[in-house]
Amino acid sequence: MLADPARLEHDLLDARARARRVTEDLDGEQLLGPKLALVNPPLWEIGHVSWFQERWCLRLRADGSLAESILPGADALYDSSAVAHGARWDLPLPDLKATRAYGEQVLELVRERLAREPESAALGYFVQLAIFHEDMHAEAFHYTRQTLGYSDPVAGSFFHSSCKSKEDIEFEGGKFSLGAKPGDGFVFDNEKWAHEVNLAPFRIARSPVTNAQYLAFVDEGGAPPRYWKAEGGTWLQRRFDRWLPLEAGEPVRHVDWNEAGAYCAWAKR
Repeated sequence: MLADPARLEHDLLDARARARRVTEDLDGEQLLGPKLALVNPPLWEIGHVSWFQERWCLRLRADGSLAESILPGADALYDSSAVAHGARWDLPLPDLKATRAYGEQVLELVRERLAREPESAALGYFVQLAIFHEDMHAEAFHYTRQTLGYSDPVAGSFFHSSCKSKEDIEFEGGKFSLGAKPGDGFVFDNEKWAHEVNLAPFRIARSPVTNAQYLAFVDEGGAPPRYWKAEGGTWLQRRFDRWLPLEAGEPVRHVDWNEAGAYCAWAKR
């Protein structure tokens, strides 16, 4: 299914605007931040997004080889499959102004190619891939800011939900088709291809575990989530750079696999 070039261009610009919005205030030491396994240095990540777009939408030849990047040495800086995570803080990265300029040049060249080759299914696929990739990194910038305690880039837009139902939903199980089918439109490579799986009967709660439910576990000796702290007899949770009162009815967040398993064992779930 051939994507509409006008729609692709709109989504390209939208993805760039979103990524720019969640990084535009970063400066100084924030552009690298501490070396952690959980996050990338933001300056590197901004450049990587543009490198990925250029690599797949501009440089890839029909025979699978790559043309040269418009940024000399870009592969040695931004190829995430070749540059070890821990090395990304020590690379000779361009400064923020140059990194942004590289990204804008790539974006304009992709838009020009879309205008020249509106019927190219291969180009349409890789442009869509680059859009989703940039959106994914916009999400990553959010969790990087949360991890490092930077300010909320879209303050006031946080979605608050309340979990009320305590009932389970029963599923009978049976045969299930998992994965994408040819003709489904855009699919990621790890979604190929649909195959039949057998699903055992199971049940699942209608609502996520709430902060209040998890707090009962913590009060009996369980580990609190990463961004909780007790202060003056009250539990707080950190949202980006602010400590706020724990909202009892919200879904519990930032619980790791071991903590989730311990809670389930405690709750006999």
